[in-house]
Amino acid sequence: MAQDTEGTPNIAQRTVHFVRDVWDEMHKVNWTSRAQLWQTTKVVIIGTLLMAAYLYIADYLFAAVLTRFLD
Repeated sequence: MAQDTEGTPNIAQRTVHFVRDVWDEMHKVNWTSRAQLWQTTKVVIIGTLLMAAYLYIADYLFAAVLTRFLD
Protein backbone atom coordinates (compact mmCIF):
# COMPACT_ATOMS: atom_id res chain seq x y z
CA MET A 1 0.00 0.00 0.00
CA ALA A 2 1.39 3.33 -1.00
CA GLN A 3 0.96 6.30 1.29
CA ASP A 4 -0.61 9.52 0.07
CA THR A 5 2.32 11.96 -0.03
CA GLU A 6 0.86 14.77 -2.14
CA GLY A 7 0.70 17.23 0.77
CA THR A 8 4.10 16.33 2.23
CA PRO A 9 7.07 18.37 0.95
CA ASN A 10 10.06 16.38 -0.26
CA ILE A 11 13.55 16.62 1.21
CA ALA A 12 14.69 19.36 -1.18
CA GLN A 13 11.69 21.56 -0.35
CA ARG A 14 12.16 21.00 3.37
CA THR A 15 15.87 21.86 3.08
CA VAL A 16 15.14 25.09 1.18
CA HIS A 17 12.49 26.02 3.75
CA PHE A 18 14.93 25.33 6.60
CA VAL A 19 17.70 27.43 5.03
CA ARG A 20 15.29 30.33 4.46
CA ASP A 21 14.12 30.13 8.08
CA VAL A 22 17.73 30.11 9.31
CA TRP A 23 18.57 33.08 7.07
CA ASP A 24 15.59 35.04 8.42
CA GLU A 25 16.54 34.26 12.03
CA MET A 26 20.15 35.30 11.44
CA HIS A 27 18.92 38.76 10.44
CA LYS A 28 17.10 39.05 13.78
CA VAL A 29 20.26 38.40 15.83
CA ASN A 30 21.71 41.38 17.68
CA TRP A 31 25.38 41.07 16.72
CA THR A 32 28.05 42.70 18.89
CA SER A 33 30.26 45.40 17.45
CA ARG A 34 33.86 44.69 16.51
CA ALA A 35 35.08 46.97 19.33
CA GLN A 36 32.97 45.16 21.93
CA LEU A 37 34.09 41.78 20.62
CA TRP A 38 37.76 42.83 20.87
CA GLN A 39 37.23 44.17 24.41
CA THR A 40 35.62 40.96 25.67
CA THR A 41 38.32 38.89 23.94
CA LYS A 42 41.01 40.84 25.81
CA VAL A 43 39.17 40.30 29.11
CA VAL A 44 39.00 36.55 28.49
CA ILE A 45 42.70 36.32 27.52
CA ILE A 46 43.82 38.36 30.55
CA GLY A 47 41.57 36.37 32.87
CA THR A 48 42.92 33.10 31.49
CA LEU A 49 46.53 34.23 31.93
CA LEU A 50 45.86 35.38 35.50
CA MET A 51 44.20 32.07 36.36
CA ALA A 52 47.10 30.15 34.79
CA ALA A 53 49.63 32.17 36.80
CA TYR A 54 47.65 31.60 40.01
CA LEU A 55 47.44 27.85 39.40
CA TYR A 56 51.14 27.68 38.53
CA ILE A 57 52.12 29.45 41.75
CA ALA A 58 49.71 27.37 43.86
CA ASP A 59 51.01 24.14 42.32
CA TYR A 60 54.62 25.18 42.83
CA LEU A 61 54.02 26.09 46.49
CA PHE A 62 51.98 22.95 47.13
CA ALA A 63 54.72 20.77 45.60
CA ALA A 64 57.39 22.58 47.63
CA VAL A 65 55.48 22.06 50.89
CA LEU A 66 54.83 18.40 50.16
CA THR A 67 58.46 17.82 49.17
CA ARG A 68 59.66 19.39 52.39
CA PHE A 69 57.34 17.23 54.52
CA LEU A 70 57.89 13.97 52.62
CA ASP A 71 61.70 14.14 52.49
